[in-house]
Amino acid sequence: MESFKMAYVILCHKNPEQINMLIDNLTNDSVEFFIHVDQKSGIEADITHRNDIHFVKEPIDVRWGHYSQIECILKCFALIKEHEKFSYIHIISGQDLPLASNEVILDFFKKNQGDEFVKYLQLPNASETWGCYERVSVYYPRFLISRTRRMAAIRMRYIKLVMNAPFLQRRLGVLPKLLYKGSNWMSITGECMEYIMEFTSTSPEYVRFFKNTLCGDEIFFHTIILNSAFKDNVRSEIKRYTDWETGPDFPRTLTIEDYDRITSSGTECFWGRKFDLDIDRTIVQELLDINIKVKTS
Repeated sequence: MESFKMAYVILCHKNPEQINMLIDNLTNDSVEFFIHVDQKSGIEADITHRNDIHFVKEPIDVRWGHYSQIECILKCFALIKEHEKFSYIHIISGQDLPLASNEVILDFFKKNQGDEFVKYLQLPNASETWGCYERVSVYYPRFLISRTRRMAAIRMRYIKLVMNAPFLQRRLGVLPKLLYKGSNWMSITGECMEYIMEFTSTSPEYVRFFKNTLCGDEIFFHTIILNSAFKDNVRSEIKRYTDWETGPDFPRTLTIEDYDRITSSGTECFWGRKFDLDIDRTIVQELLDINIKVKTS
């Protein structure tokens, strides 16, 4: 019988000290780490190196909204395939923190082995303009995908023009009829990850299509999973605490003011995002101290 092992995919670009704290807290005999360090960050040398920590050898420059958000995850999946088989793969960021002990997390996924934790909704989404189809129906040149205020305004005018003129829209024939969207921070089985890798290798036109989408990472993986046999095992939850409502940034960078809300999430959340040592070191230390006390009790 194969042993139960979990792989953490960590996507990071800043604060190596915080990343090391995250790794130290998640370290367990049943866990290994597969890390993509943003090419432009220059922080890999400052991150802990040891046998259970694996780095993508040719990292890429990851940009908001770009295909690079998809590519860095696929690179981590490919790296995992070079090693042993894992029961679960958890995709987290370098600004995540565990909100539960390793023992609690491992026990939960052992008991629910086979379930895919992928939060999703089917498109079109009535609460979004154009049902969110503007992400795939519009062809986005790379220069248009920027978070600057000026480029965002230009991009919105471009989107309105295309979405109001059907003959300008992309043909979606290479995509499945049913599209799905959700958070790319998910927990999937090793079998599901292997299916994604097989699908992308045999469907290059699908991959190629997403190279000119906007924030396509929130559609790319969900559409593959939910148009497969794995759909029957999907639970639309991801066991992560994220504040998309309070602001001022979205998601909110969590501080000590959020401590009570975070800890009251109880067994519903195993990880939280996002935290930043440069903004509030206290909340990071407080949450990590809880898990340290659990380990030593």
